[in-house]
Amino acid sequence: MITRRSLFAGGAGLGFSAALGAAPVRAAVRRAPLSDPFQLGVASGEPTHDGVVLWTRLAMDPIALDGLGGMPSRPVPVQWQLAKDENFKHVVRHGVETARPDAAHSVHVELDGLDPGAEYFYRFRADREISPSGRTLTAPA
Repeated sequence: MITRRSLFAGGAGLGFSAALGAAPVRAAVRRAPLSDPFQLGVASGEPTHDGVVLWTRLAMDPIALDGLGGMPSRPVPVQWQLAKDENFKHVVRHGVETARPDAAHSVHVELDGLDPGAEYFYRFRADREISPSGRTLTAPA
């Protein structure tokens, strides 16, 4: 239900937006520093009975005009973990891959030797930033 108060508040917001214009708002958004390199999230796929592929792409500013997603033009080490539990108390695999500028700072981790039909959780770390965790399954035997 729309009340007079909410209608007035919405109208006032539109009025302020019109008075400021769209350009200053866009400029302010572009200048805002972004520090989370995992804005594009994490993914997994290509399950087999004993493996999966884990993926992420580092991009602090995914729509940056530099073509690098706001990342530096140098390789970035990315740590990864695979665990049996979502709290990562039982890590079964871990390692480091390099996110390279010529691959758009993407990382693919191909795993095998896992249990068939099993659930796993995974995450990545670049510098001090930790990605959201993902959940994946291997195919049945």
